[in-house]
Amino acid sequence: MEYKGSMRSAALVLTLLALPVLLRAQSLKLPDASGRATTQKVCGSCHAAELVIGRQEARETWATVVDDMIQRGATGTDDEFFEVVDYLATNFSKTSPVTKVNVNKATAKDLEGALRISAKQAAAIVHQREEKGEFQSIDDLQKVPGIDAAKIEANKKRLSF
Repeated sequence: MEYKGSMRSAALVLTLLALPVLLRAQSLKLPDASGRATTQKVCGSCHAAELVIGRQEARETWATVVDDMIQRGATGTDDEFFEVVDYLATNFSKTSPVTKVNVNKATAKDLEGALRISAKQAAAIVHQREEKGEFQSIDDLQKVPGIDAAKIEANKKRLSF
């Protein structure tokens, strides 16, 4: 009996250790393009580089964002910072395809960034999804208690179900 109990304990520990990896696998990813690794390295030292998902900005705006990061202590070479701006301007510009967030798979953090909603609202979406099942439409999403329906409507082009 001792052997079975220790096997179950070992399986539980392995499951708990793998959980963050499994959860992260469902989250949004940066587009695979030139500059991705540098962007993850430079930006990812302070926050998830995927924070840019859902934003579409002009090159000048991305340059301002990167400059702000530098002022806040981001480290890297001038070449790396230029590469980050190029990557962001190429993959997250007003003319690049919108990266969609699947509301039935995304983490609360990904929903927060992609839909530009508060952490509390993003958590409410995840909670509703876990309690009631997958969302079928934007109407279902807008019925989540505490959600800003206008923000959801404004970001509907960023949603997939």
